[in-house]
Amino acid sequence: DDNVGDNTKGLVDATVLLTSDEREELRNTIVLVQLALVKLRKLGFKIIHSTTKLLPAWNDILSELQMKPSMLPRDVSTCWNSTYDMLEYALNHRKVIDAVSQRRELGL
Repeated sequence: DDNVGDNTKGLVDATVLLTSDEREELRNTIVLVQLALVKLRKLGFKIIHSTTKLLPAWNDILSELQMKPSMLPRDVSTCWNSTYDMLEYALNHRKVIDAVSQRRELGL
């Protein structure tokens, strides 16, 4: 049947073709990605809104690592590419994110 897994919007749910073990593995993987996105969103929010503590530490770490001053892009629900931009930035600035996350005095 060509319409297996089709919904009313014309999109296809390809997960119906997966075994139950494959679906469970997919769900577990998605949960990990969702958790990482939530953590990045929270970090970006905290950096921007902590102008006396976290933002200066962020800029100091960027400077220590000889990277130009920049901010973690915000993930905006109405901007279709913002999640990708945030993830790309996070991957390119992983050392900075790791360093700021490890500083206990910053309260992250």
